[in-house]
Amino acid sequence: MTALAVAIGGNALPAESEALFDNHSDERNNMNKPMKHKCKITILKRECYKDLQEKYLADPRSGPCPFFHEGQEIMVDSDNFFRMLNGTFCAEAWDCISRYVYAALQGGSIMRGWTNDEKVMITCCNDGTRPVVFKLERIDEEM
Repeated sequence: MTALAVAIGGNALPAESEALFDNHSDERNNMNKPMKHKCKITILKRECYKDLQEKYLADPRSGPCPFFHEGQEIMVDSDNFFRMLNGTFCAEAWDCISRYVYAALQGGSIMRGWTNDEKVMITCCNDGTRPVVFKLERIDEEM
């Protein structure tokens, strides 16, 4: 008996070596279809806390984020993922969301168990006086 079997009360069943690590047989059947993944970024909200800007910012009239507007959609694929900082995307916001965009581009779950659709995430940038709220969506396309 293995140490793991002893640790879990001795209730171990013999298994094929592949079965020890494979509990996603349904997913394996779908893996036969080549898929290409994209990530759609939608700007849901642009907040602006003028009281905080007046109190803390060097320019107290900074206003809302100048990079984005509500309803704006940006499609990211593997070709443009690494070029998002060429003046087309706020560097601070990209730093906050790029890891989730990358996971989506790889076909991964963005928020399994947290949102009602694991292919969708609601997140925001870290600007405390003018945060932008983003919706990230993994888009799956058959090749």
